[in-house]
Amino acid sequence: MRKAFTLMEIMVSVVLIAIVVLGIIKLQKENIFMAKYIAGRVQSELSNTLFLGKEALKYDKDEKDAYTLLSSMRIRKDESKEILKKIKRKIYISEPLPIGEIPIPIELRAVMLKSEYSARFYRISR
Repeated sequence: MRKAFTLMEIMVSVVLIAIVVLGIIKLQKENIFMAKYIAGRVQSELSNTLFLGKEALKYDKDEKDAYTLLSSMRIRKDESKEILKKIKRKIYISEPLPIGEIPIPIELRAVMLKSEYSARFYRISR
């Protein structure tokens, strides 16, 4: 009798290899998804800074584009204008938040920006 693998042993090993390969593919897909999510979140956070100026406090519960909020900068390049017009956020401004007994007259407000990656920032104003 020759020494060789039986058909059953070969089938079991093929199934085990297939399970391992499927697990690796699933992990790779999750890593790709997470990388895309993090890249999108970082880009969104950079864009969110365009909505944190003093002008944003005027637009509670409104959806505005970055160009509208930066109109005081007098942007001349048409390409820049078009890019800024595509960046939109729904803006929510809170009532002044209590900050305790501080002798200087300031207001602390939460600025919430709603988009695919929503964010909350705090703004101190006089």
